[in-house]
Amino acid sequence: MNFLAHLLIADHTNTSLAGAVGADFVRGPLDAWPEPLRTGMMLHRFIDARIDHHPRVLALKAAFAAEHRRMAGICLDLAFDHQLARHWPRYHAWPLPRFSQYCYQQMQASAPLPERFVPVLGAMQRTDWLVQYQQRENIDGALYNIARRLSRPERLRAAIPEIWRLEHAIADAFSELMPEMLSDAEQYVRQKKRPAIGGASSPK
Repeated sequence: MNFLAHLLIADHTNTSLAGAVGADFVRGPLDAWPEPLRTGMMLHRFIDARIDHHPRVLALKAAFAAEHRRMAGICLDLAFDHQLARHWPRYHAWPLPRFSQYCYQQMQASAPLPERFVPVLGAMQRTDWLVQYQQRENIDGALYNIARRLSRPERLRAAIPEIWRLEHAIADAFSELMPEMLSDAEQYVRQKKRPAIGGASSPK
């Protein structure tokens, strides 16, 4: 899942929007981050782990041509956000442009933000990345930009057509995955909020 999906999940679970995206810019333990950012980042990592090992995602990665499978995970992250943006009214009552502006404002107001996330958030807001995910050409452009940060950018760029060759299979998988991830996220957050046995809030 990419930025838009993580923001939808955060909104659905009433967790930190900044943590939901900022987690991509943090490595290592999260203990030093204050709440609610820490829970938002932990939820992001939980969802990423669920997606990485989900049978539908593993099947999609295997459907990529052999020479492009190493790039399948990156490609699918953006492809899933494209499906979400295209079918946004299925998942949220607000129009996507309204939701995107709300997210940018809430994230800008959050502190502290991961240092590497600050310029990315500025770029997201200036060009409204979340709404742009609706257009196929913008997915290609986003992947070209990601490729610039890789040691061998041509490998990712060569894999991009696989998204569109497998578009129907990706759309079908996403329609199953997104409701499942929303449900899993709800359960994760409920468990995080549950008081520990023997804690101060436990019955005597």
